[in-house]
Amino acid sequence: MIIVNFMPAHKQAPVALWLLKKDVAAAAEKIKSAGAEAVLVPAGDPVATELASALGDAARVVECNPELGFVYANGSAAARTLVGEKPIPSHAEGEGDERCLSGSELLCADGKRWVWLEGAEAPVQMDATATVGALVEAAGAEDAKAVYVGYPAGALYKADDAAAEVVLGSDYVRVYTAKNCMANALNEICALYRHETCGRCVFGHEGSHQIATIVADICRKKGKPTDLALLRDLCPVMATESLCEQGRVMARTVLAFLDLFEAEIGQHFTKKVCAAGECTAFLTVHILASKCQACNACVDSCEEDAILGRPRFIHVIDQKACTQCGACLDSCEYGAIVTAGAVKPKCPPKPIPFKRK
Repeated sequence: MIIVNFMPAHKQAPVALWLLKKDVAAAAEKIKSAGAEAVLVPAGDPVATELASALGDAARVVECNPELGFVYANGSAAARTLVGEKPIPSHAEGEGDERCLSGSELLCADGKRWVWLEGAEAPVQMDATATVGALVEAAGAEDAKAVYVGYPAGALYKADDAAAEVVLGSDYVRVYTAKNCMANALNEICALYRHETCGRCVFGHEGSHQIATIVADICRKKGKPTDLALLRDLCPVMATESLCEQGRVMARTVLAFLDLFEAEIGQHFTKKVCAAGECTAFLTVHILASKCQACNACVDSCEEDAILGRPRFIHVIDQKACTQCGACLDSCEYGAIVTAGAVKPKCPPKPIPFKRK
């Protein structure tokens, strides 16, 4: 059984759906020539009706839950949708008779691949095997430090290895720069995998939960030195024992992040800093004495009484009481309130009298 999948694995990279909508009639012909029995599209999308009309009796058009994405790339899970059941895989793709064919792969020219770079408004067509340097250039990224190829590839490459070949086995590619925290990046990726686990096997379901919890704790300033060792123990077992490819790919992705960026991730619990300043738990709020006008607007906006001071005094933040709600930043019209990561601005330790210049 062949099923063509137009469900976006990554919501920000709906390549297959974008290609389908460009020319529904041409897509229908390719679906017919592939001998597909069914086609998966997001529920509620108008293209479903148009495609069903173009296909006629050649193949069924099945509307699926758009809240999921990864799981539809598995043939055994996709087959469940044909009988109105939840898309739960019974084995990894390629290990059974059901085959799920990617819509973007079907509609792409031989030797080419359409990929959606993070933040872009449309996909770009590239060679199916590109280089790290070509992807960084296509993304227009400055100070790039890593290239990530999303599910089902789950591959990570150092940006300075520009000549390394990358097999574009995913619709989604993201280039991380110096402004990005790799622990936070891994946390976001793990949350996606955790969202789509089916619960059919212990290693995939419980393993993804444990990994997502550990990585989230690292980003929440609750990490421990033993966390990385635990991840390195868990991931190899999960990569071989998970029932379907979701658990296997997740484990490989986590190991790739640890192999390339273990030192940066480890700083979150060894030095208690997030160098890139993306993990909000490591950010602190500060009032710059050089800009504060002692207007008291920030005091009025703060419900936690975290701002120390009174009218005609330059205020300071009580870091223990501050919840980083952002209300004070929005209230200050002078730009005197800032957030800081690893590098903190010099601020007075207590309120000081305000002197007008």
